[in-house]
Amino acid sequence: MRGPSYAKLLIRDPTCMIKHGFDMHNVFLSAPGDLETERQICRAAFGEMNADHAMPRKVLLVNIGLINDGQIVDHRSAVAENIRQCAYFIQLFEDDWGPKHLFRKMFYLALDCRGDPAFPMQDVVVFLKAAPHETDAEILAFRKELQERQDVRVFHFDKPDSLKEQLSEVCREWVAAILASGGGIPETRAEGA
Repeated sequence: MRGPSYAKLLIRDPTCMIKHGFDMHNVFLSAPGDLETERQICRAAFGEMNADHAMPRKVLLVNIGLINDGQIVDHRSAVAENIRQCAYFIQLFEDDWGPKHLFRKMFYLALDCRGDPAFPMQDVVVFLKAAPHETDAEILAFRKELQERQDVRVFHFDKPDSLKEQLSEVCREWVAAILASGGGIPETRAEGA
C-alpha cells in the first residue's frame, strides 16, 4: 500500500504551508463590457496600493474577478461564491451588463452580502465611466438609477488617470479601516520593523 502523496500532505497538513502573515481581504472587480483598459488600470492600482500602503502594514487587498465576460455564463455559481467571500466589491460600468445581464445580478448579490452580517462584505462602490454618446434608453435609465442610489458610493470618470486616482483613494480608505479595526499592523510598528 502506498502512502499519501506529497500534494495530499500539503493540503491536509497545515504545518507544510508557508505562513505569510498578511491580513488578506478579497476585492471583487466587476467590469462587464468593453472595459479591458479599465480592468488593467484597476489591477495596476491594486498592485501599487498593496506595495506602497497595504503590505508594509501586513494587509493585502486581493484582486478577484473574471478575465473575460464569457466566463460568467459557465461559472456563475463559482463567481457568486467568490463574491460572497469578498470584503469589497467594485463595479465598473459604462453601457453593458455582459451576457444575460449576469453582472447586474452579481452587483445586486454584492449589495445583499453587504447587508448581511453572515458575509464579510464591507463596501460596494461603483465607478461610472462617462458615456456621452449613449442613446439606449435602458442603459441610460440604469446609469441614472446607479447615480441616484443612496446605498453605494458612485465615482465618475472619463479618463484612465481619474479612475486610477479615485480607486487608489478608495483602497487607501479600506486599508485605513482595516488597520483601525485591528487588522494588519499599525504604521508606527511597520516603520520600525
